[in-house]
Amino acid sequence: MILQRVRLVREVYLRDQRPWVLAYSGGKDSTAVLQLVWMALKSVGRDQTKKQVYVAYVDTGMEHPAFSSQVDTMLAKIQLTATAELMPISTIRLEPDLRYRFFVGVIGRGYAPPTHWFRWCTSKMRIKPMSDFIRSRVAEFGEVVVILGLRKAESQARNATLGKYATPERFVGRYGSLRGALAFTPIEDFRTEDIWQFLMQSRCPWAEDNRALAQIYSLASGGECPSYSVGEGMAPSCGGSRFGCWTCTVVRKDKAGMALSHDNEAYEQLHDFRNWLARIRYEKRRRWKYRRNGSPGPGPLRLSTRKEILRRLAELASSTGLKLLRDDELCEIQRLWVLDGDRGNSAFAIYDPGSTSVREPRNRIKQEACCQLVKIQQAS
Repeated sequence: MILQRVRLVREVYLRDQRPWVLAYSGGKDSTAVLQLVWMALKSVGRDQTKKQVYVAYVDTGMEHPAFSSQVDTMLAKIQLTATAELMPISTIRLEPDLRYRFFVGVIGRGYAPPTHWFRWCTSKMRIKPMSDFIRSRVAEFGEVVVILGLRKAESQARNATLGKYATPERFVGRYGSLRGALAFTPIEDFRTEDIWQFLMQSRCPWAEDNRALAQIYSLASGGECPSYSVGEGMAPSCGGSRFGCWTCTVVRKDKAGMALSHDNEAYEQLHDFRNWLARIRYEKRRRWKYRRNGSPGPGPLRLSTRKEILRRLAELASSTGLKLLRDDELCEIQRLWVLDGDRGNSAFAIYDPGSTSVREPRNRIKQEACCQLVKIQQAS
C-alpha cells in the first residue's frame, strides 16, 4: 500500500510545474504525508526535483508546550536535513495577525472564551494565516497544489468535507473556494492504525524514527493507546489523541491536557486555568449588558474580568516559568483597554506584579518598547 502511494505522490509531483504547499501541523497525519512526499522525491532524479515544496506550519502561540516543543525540534530537523540532501523543501512558520491572537481577543477585546457555537478563534488563528500564504503563492505562481493530511476516518464532518470538494480524480479535489489552489489528499483512505503502522515501521527521513512523536501521543492518551499490526501480533499505536490550543474551551473536556497534567505540575496549572476560563464564560455578571453595536447583550467581558484573567495569567507564567504572553500582545491589550476606559496603563502593572512607583521608569521604557512592536506589527 505504501509503495503504491509513494508512486502516486511521485506521479502527481511530476505532472506539472505547480509548487506544493504542505499544511504541516506536527501531528501524526501531516507527518505521514510529509514522509510520503519525501520518499517520493527521493525516488525522483535530482534534475526532476525542481518544483518547490513549502512545509507550512501555523504557530498560533497557543499550542500545548509539550507539543510545541516537539514541533519546533521537528521543523529544525526537517529544514536541516532537506538542505543537506539538496531537497526542494522549505519550512515556513506562519502566525496569526496580532489582532487575532487568543489573549488579544479574550483579554484585550473581551471576547468570551470560545464555544462550539461561537468558535471565533479557529478561522482567524489557524485557517487565515494558511489561506493568506496559499494566496500569496497563487499570486506568484498562478496555481499551487495544497497537500493535506485529511482522512475520511477522522470524523463524519471530515468525510463530508472531502466529499464536497472531490473531483473525478481520486485523492484530488478543490481547495475550498480558493481559486488557483488544488487539494491533494494522499492519505484520505488511511485508518489511524495505518498511519501509525507506517510511521513506526518506516524510517523517518529527518529524525531516524517517530518515537518522540508517539511518546507525545502516548502521554496525551494517558498511556492507553490503540493498536497496529506487527506481523501476526499487535503493538501500541498511541493514535487517539488530538492536540489543540492549551486554552481550548471549544471541547467540553480537554482530554489531552488532562492526561499531560497527571505527572507535570506546570501542565496541571495550565489545565486548571483552561477549566476556569471555560466556567467564567457563562457568568452573566462578568459581561457587559450590551454588545458593542448597542444591541442588548450579552456583550464583551467586563474590564474587571479581563484584568482578573491577565492577573491570573501573570501568576501562571511566573509559577510555571513558561512564556504565555508576548510583549506585542501585552501592548495591544493595553491599547484596547484604553479604548474601553482604562487610563492607568493597568495591563503593564498587572503583568509585572512586582512593579512599584519606584520602578515606574522601567515600566515606561517597557511600554514604549511594546508600543513600537505594535506599530511594526500593524504596518506589516
